[in-house]
Amino acid sequence: MARRLVQSAESSWAVLTLVLLLALTHPPARADGICTPRAPTAAESNSYAGAYALFLRVAPKAPDGWTSTENPVTGEVPNLCQEFGSEPIRRHFGRSFHLERGRKEREEQAVQAYADMMKSQQARVAANQAASDAIDVKMNAIIVKVQEAATAQRFGEVEALNQQMDALMKQKSALMGVDEASAQSDRIAADQNRDTEASFSLWFEAPSREARSGKPYPTAAGKAYLTAYDDHGYPEHDVRIFFDSGPQQARVMAVGDPARVRELVDATDLQEIAAFR
Repeated sequence: MARRLVQSAESSWAVLTLVLLLALTHPPARADGICTPRAPTAAESNSYAGAYALFLRVAPKAPDGWTSTENPVTGEVPNLCQEFGSEPIRRHFGRSFHLERGRKEREEQAVQAYADMMKSQQARVAANQAASDAIDVKMNAIIVKVQEAATAQRFGEVEALNQQMDALMKQKSALMGVDEASAQSDRIAADQNRDTEASFSLWFEAPSREARSGKPYPTAAGKAYLTAYDDHGYPEHDVRIFFDSGPQQARVMAVGDPARVRELVDATDLQEIAAFR
């Protein structure tokens, strides 16, 4: 146990020597339940193809200077799960938008901004080197005390020492400007990617009795709800429009910069979706 506590303290200390740490995690995909593939019936194939044709008619086109990618790329229904029987199949079609115009310039500006940030950060670390070294001496002493207390099973003392270590780590982090550098890095990334991605999707799914979250959003058809959130200082919108007719509920989603979402919604033939059976 003593070894684990010391290693933990040393690892935490080592983290402070990093000026910037950017971690991108992607949760692994997983399957829920068992699926025995089966071929779709003629009625299911026709239903799927009809919904896909609707998607192609009503989905907004890529704005000027943007490209678009569709998923799926055909109206051919994939194999279905035998376990789900012959209930109306869930259908989902999406179109994502990517701003290509000015992409090189945005990348160059971000590279320069990162370089300026690192130069400023290095200067800050150099200016506070003496104070940082003094904190290192205190932390080394605590590591020795932690090892001794853990070996003697004085765990209350270990906890107190850990608290002292945490306080010193915060002091050193403040000297190095770790939090400021992380926030600035986030702002640079947000500047580079602001209003460069958007998405539109059309769903047909089983009606849900769950409460619909968000604020009312004005549209030509359907019941629309807006969820607004912040992306490092820039607003983003997620609008969901529900059409309640038919054995399956139709739903539209538009996500992106507020003005871009409004354009996507206005460019969508919501009336045709509402009338689709």
